[in-house]
This record gives sequence, structure tokens and C-alpha cells, in this order.
Amino acid sequence: MLSVEGLSKTYQNGVVALQGFSLEVHPGEIVAVIGGSGCGKSTLLRLISGLDQPTAGKIAINGEAVRAPHQLINLIFQEPRLLPWLTVGENIRFGLSHLGRRERDERATAALDQVHLAGYENSLPKELSGGQAQRAAIARALVTQPEVLLLDEPFSALDALTRSALQNHLVGIWRQTHSTMIIVTHDIEEAVALAHRVIVMQPSPGRIMEEIAINLPMPREVSGQAVDRYKKKVRASLNRSLSKSGTVMRDAEVISIVEDIA
Repeated sequence: MLSVEGLSKTYQNGVVALQGFSLEVHPGEIVAVIGGSGCGKSTLLRLISGLDQPTAGKIAINGEAVRAPHQLINLIFQEPRLLPWLTVGENIRFGLSHLGRRERDERATAALDQVHLAGYENSLPKELSGGQAQRAAIARALVTQPEVLLLDEPFSALDALTRSALQNHLVGIWRQTHSTMIIVTHDIEEAVALAHRVIVMQPSPGRIMEEIAINLPMPREVSGQAVDRYKKKVRASLNRSLSKSGTVMRDAEVISIVEDIA
């Protein structure tokens, strides 16, 4: 179990990015975090991953405190961040130097199969499409066999068809691995399609506005009536959070987020 208790983060310039955030994520659960600008979504993932340190609060996995990058937690960024001078296979094996060569190769092959990139092991990142590169990044995260995957808007830079395909692919990976996942997104449809729970954030400072359980089986048809009801519920909660923050009528970026997901 991943446990986050009373998490707060204040930066050196005085900006309070996150305040009093508490959440328990159960093994195999997918949680989506959604919110407007300045609600601390990416800060939350960096804190859970151990890349940044909180000002206050605690993070634990299976009862063990997380104070630095942890072998059971891996973070996937919005952009693939593959090392351009290494092949796809070398990128995926990069974090496995502590293992023997045979195990490194076996894990890399299995990870490539999981993301449907078998045969691309010797390709360079520049030879991949955007969707393929992000699948390679997912494979690199899976190869360490983490219990928790953190995904920071992993599909937002992709076209609609590729994004939809990778969303479906991520659900397929979850059904195989039953990994615990926290997905930061600005897309209501993505949140409802992928998550068992949606956490709606309120900005300035970032904190939880509402938790919405999505009681629908996986995989989900995003055009169904049941899904539409949940999308309306999340949209209403998000609009309330933005209105309470006092930014909805002044912040053009927040307005664009609401329009994108309307």
C-alpha cells in the first residue's frame, strides 16, 4: 500500500504548491489526479517518487518511509526522456546494471513485448514515432518491476488517436501486472477511462477538493452513458474547485483546461 499523510510543499520563493494532502492507494488501484494550474499535481508525483522532499508530511510504501528514489516506485514523465545515443534496448536495460547480463536481457525482452515494441531493440530513439517513444519509456519503467507507477500527463503531447491507443494499452498492461498507478492528467475523459478513483485538486495551494470513485468495470467504453455520467460529475467538481480558487475567470490557462475537457 502507498500511504501519503499530511503532505505539504513550500518552495524557496514562498509558493505553497501543496498543503495537507493525504491519500491511501491500495495495491493494484489506479488513481487519477486532475486539477487546474497551480494545484500541485506534478509536485505531488515528484514528492512520492522521492525526487523532491516535502516541507511537511510523510510518504510510505508497505510501511517503509520514502525519503529518496525508491526501487518500488517509478516515474514516467510527459516526454519520453530516452537517452538519444543509446538504442531502445540499451535505454530499457540502463537501470539494470546491478543484474547479470542474462537477467537484464530477459527483462528487457519481456518489457518490450509488454508494450508491443518487439523488434525495435536496436532502433535509436530518433527512429521512433511519438507513441513508440512513450511506449519505450513505459517499458523502461516496467523493467525494474516497480509496485507503483507514477505517470505525469504521459499522453498529453500525442495526437488523439495515439493517445487513445496508449490509454487502452496502459489498461492492458495493468491487467497483466496489476501495478498500482497514479496518473496526473488534465483530461476528464482520460481520468474516467483509466482510474478507479479520481482525485479533483483545488489550486493555490494545492489540496484535495473531492474524491470520486468510478464504479465501472475495466476496460471501459468512453462513449457509454455510464461513463458520461461520471465525466459530468468530475467536470462539475473541477469547475467548483476552480471557482473556489478565484482563478477561473482570470487565468487563461485554467479556462482553456475547462474548455478542453468540456
